[in-house]
Amino acid sequence: MMSKTSAQSGKAISHEKIDLDELDRKILSYLQEDGKASLRKIEKHLEQKYGIKSSISAIKNHIERLTNQGVIKDYIAVLDCCKIGYREMLLLFIKVNSSVSIKDTLCQLQTIDAINAIYQVSGNQPIFCMAKCVEKENQIDLLEKVKKIEGIEEITTQVVLQKVKEDMRVSIPTPH
Repeated sequence: MMSKTSAQSGKAISHEKIDLDELDRKILSYLQEDGKASLRKIEKHLEQKYGIKSSISAIKNHIERLTNQGVIKDYIAVLDCCKIGYREMLLLFIKVNSSVSIKDTLCQLQTIDAINAIYQVSGNQPIFCMAKCVEKENQIDLLEKVKKIEGIEEITTQVVLQKVKEDMRVSIPTPH
């Protein structure tokens, strides 16, 4: 789910590339595996797996810099939504008209807590959203909220029948 800060501010997410050194890449990879890891645990992991000797204060400085630069956005528990009662996942493909900018429409969509992900995409339906709902009634409520947003011309929905893979981790690219 999107953080409240970005939803309330209505700001676009910055895609400015941040230069990462080897220590940054190793720290980020490990934090994706264990976001609760202590600085000491990270230090031991780097030394045991990669032979990288780094002080706890250096690791702390790297993590603080990566957080301040927006590379590390948050630390969250990743939940299996099915196990806590979510039965429905809804995919929304949204077509907008020219009466309102896509940017404004995206900002309005960000305010809807039930929407977990929002993407601007290519094609006739330039906005794609994903939402997890407990019941069908939640899907109906969500669609009613989305329909009320000015500029939305058409919504095509699909319901996920089976979740095969859901993993938000990424491989940390190495410089070329």
